[in-house]
Amino acid sequence: MQKTSASILFDNKAIVPKEFNKIAEKYDFATRMSQGYQDDLNRSGSLLTLKGDETVIDLCCGTGKSTVSFLSRITSGKVFCVDNSEGMLAVAQDKFSKEIAAGKVEISLQDAMHLNFAPESVDAIFMAYGLRNMPDYDLCIENLFRILKPGGQLVIHDYSLANSWYAKPLWFVLSYGFIVPFCTLISGSATIYTYLAKSVLNFLNPDQLKELLLSKGFTGISIVQHASWRRLFFHSFHAIKK
Repeated sequence: MQKTSASILFDNKAIVPKEFNKIAEKYDFATRMSQGYQDDLNRSGSLLTLKGDETVIDLCCGTGKSTVSFLSRITSGKVFCVDNSEGMLAVAQDKFSKEIAAGKVEISLQDAMHLNFAPESVDAIFMAYGLRNMPDYDLCIENLFRILKPGGQLVIHDYSLANSWYAKPLWFVLSYGFIVPFCTLISGSATIYTYLAKSVLNFLNPDQLKELLLSKGFTGISIVQHASWRRLFFHSFHAIKK
């Protein structure tokens, strides 16, 4: 049987960023149509305890909607907006042109599995909708632990289906019945959203992700559910490097 484009993406996640290039210009519009999208990001961004002078990586930043969730609390520090999609970063670069000129934000095209940051050089990492797209969850978390300073913070914001028997069936109906057709209409591409539906069904649940973080040396892990119907599908994780 011939594989669909979404199945090819799922089997080879290294090419996912290139698929995001195709929808970059319409991504912000599509997510504005999603109830609570920015509110959820803001809630996750608020989990970062920041004084303002930190070096923060917004990993898999996309168009920078995740960066907005904490950027105002960085004063003398710096935010590295890191993504492996040139198209998404181009939107972020336009969005943060003033902050880039002031040296507060730096746009960086990098593969999240092979980050070019020195060990123990970063105060905090915010990763929204990113870990699920990594080909190796374990290795990714190990790499993030390596570049964080002792006491550094990691916040992961992602689809992580609740530990209940009905979460997966409901996500299947919601994703294939609404998200895929609606976002395909808005963006003109079905592939990345069909991949989204499948990748969420196969991602770690909250307990599994917590155990992964613990196994890699993180501590003080807290899990936050999001509001309304989204509490079944979205969770945020705050962890500290020992």
